[in-house]
Amino acid sequence: MAVKPPPIAAFRLLLEYDGSRFQGWQKQSLKQSREGVRTVAGSLEHVLHEAGLRLVYLGGSGRTDAGVHALGQVAHLHLEAKGAPRPGELRRILDAALPQDIALRDVRSCPPRFHARHDAVDRTYLYQISRRRSAFGKPWIWWVKRSLDLEKLTRAWTAFEGNQDLSAFADLDAEEDGRARIFRCEVAEAGALVLLRVRATHFYRRQVRRMVGAAVACALGEEEPRRVLEDLRAPTEAANLSWGAKAAPASGLCLEAVRYAGDPEPAPPRPTLLVP
Repeated sequence: MAVKPPPIAAFRLLLEYDGSRFQGWQKQSLKQSREGVRTVAGSLEHVLHEAGLRLVYLGGSGRTDAGVHALGQVAHLHLEAKGAPRPGELRRILDAALPQDIALRDVRSCPPRFHARHDAVDRTYLYQISRRRSAFGKPWIWWVKRSLDLEKLTRAWTAFEGNQDLSAFADLDAEEDGRARIFRCEVAEAGALVLLRVRATHFYRRQVRRMVGAAVACALGEEEPRRVLEDLRAPTEAANLSWGAKAAPASGLCLEAVRYAGDPEPAPPRPTLLVP
């Protein structure tokens, strides 16, 4: 006779974190945890365990790679209903015990069927390139020392818009086909910063960093924007290796927002860290 699972209390979390000292969102294996590998999900689970709460499941809207930041990571949290706190009390528990590089922006009750990843309509990433050295911003920017041709950068960046095969620009698992709809690619300037923003249905591993690397390579005159279009139309293994070698560093990348049915359209690009 099957054992009936206990009733659950479901919560929707909105989180921000500095990914500099994390190996991404996803909880690692027990062996890796014992070796001190830090992840965002692992840190959350540790706090919940120390508070005596019985965790059933914790899932994020997407996996962020090692070193990648988030302003708007969404997670769904299931706790055993018996002894589960109300949202306000859960917030106090997390605010008091989370490490300083994770902050809870919002917590609310949600239907148990809500799934942070499967229910998402789209996701937005923001990448920060700095055209000057910064004494404060190094963990959150990519300082490109050479002059950038913004016209070529914009042509290469906007080439990614549309229903695309991104096989040349991502590390794919065996079951992934590399296709996604990219709604919009935007370029904006904020002082010394060049902001690259992309909104899509979903993203693959290291995809945005390779897209940024491709756009910067074009802006530096190392590649032509037409090559981006060619590798989207007819991706090859050689192209995947080539763009992989040009991937932008994780430091400048931030998961800005995850949108669900009924949420408003995103605002224009803005810097996550204003370099003076």
